[in-house]
Amino acid sequence: MSASTSRIERFISNLRQNLKEGNYYEGHQELRAIAIRLVKQKKHSRAIQLLYLGALELCQYNQWGSVADLAAFMINIYVEEKLPVTSDNKERVYDIFEKLSQATEYYPRVYESAIQWTIGEKHGVGDSQMHHIVGCIQRGKARYQEAEQHFLVGTAESPLALGSMLFDWAARTSPQHDLGLFIARGVLKYLALGWREAACLCYKAFAAKMAQALPAELEEQHSDDQAVQSAFGPVYYCKTHVLFNFTQLLLLTVERSDGSPASDSTRILGQIRNQYGQAFGTNADTINELLDIVGEKFFGIVVHRQQSLFDIVNSLFASPSQPQIENTSAEAMD
Repeated sequence: MSASTSRIERFISNLRQNLKEGNYYEGHQELRAIAIRLVKQKKHSRAIQLLYLGALELCQYNQWGSVADLAAFMINIYVEEKLPVTSDNKERVYDIFEKLSQATEYYPRVYESAIQWTIGEKHGVGDSQMHHIVGCIQRGKARYQEAEQHFLVGTAESPLALGSMLFDWAARTSPQHDLGLFIARGVLKYLALGWREAACLCYKAFAAKMAQALPAELEEQHSDDQAVQSAFGPVYYCKTHVLFNFTQLLLLTVERSDGSPASDSTRILGQIRNQYGQAFGTNADTINELLDIVGEKFFGIVVHRQQSLFDIVNSLFASPSQPQIENTSAEAMD
């Protein structure tokens, strides 16, 4: 056993004793002071290990404010030292995430700082695995809007998770609202980001849950006694929720597009917009902005935009007249 490992174990042992005696604040502050001293001595790996192990110990006593503080301190060292986004570095964060997810008050700032660390290295939206894990945690807490933003830039597993979540979200609204508004938000945003496969998977997950939960609402389409299939699975006609039909027709049209603005697919896109425009309601501006982006990416239609793509994708996608979602702070579109 190295001398540095022995010192870390001694520090953690002292912390455990403080925690057993109920001296939570004292234990937290003592450990923090030691970590600061290690950072000043340029012993960053020791400081990280101490903060990580200390945070896990404090989790056992539900000292979530202290856990969040130590985790944020650890991630700050990652940022300051420009540590790479490796499996080992991420695993420490994930271990704390899993436990800290119990503490609604404290976890957001830790998640945000961790993602900022991955953005700092990659100069993009951040690590996709980090986003997916945060999305799953947020979904588990029924924080659907927050989860959605992470799933949109997550892993290959994220579209299925988002589609399933969007149906759960839709199911919490009152029956008179168009449930298709929820899958439209996922599909339109994935298409606007240029991720067609994700849009199809998102729709597929939503449609599968809807077919199981509301079989009377969906009529599977057939041709010559064979079920009509597409890249996203069976093709349905929905009797009540017209934006479900809109979303499905949009995907079918994108699937058949050759990228030419003079194609039949481009003409059909215009017909779909005209046919369903009234159903967009108070979300019309945002839906049409996203459809403009879809037209640009998949149909070769040149569009001049004032806003950036991410501003549009993250813009409000509903008004107070749209479905109120229980225990959430905003409406059907975000």
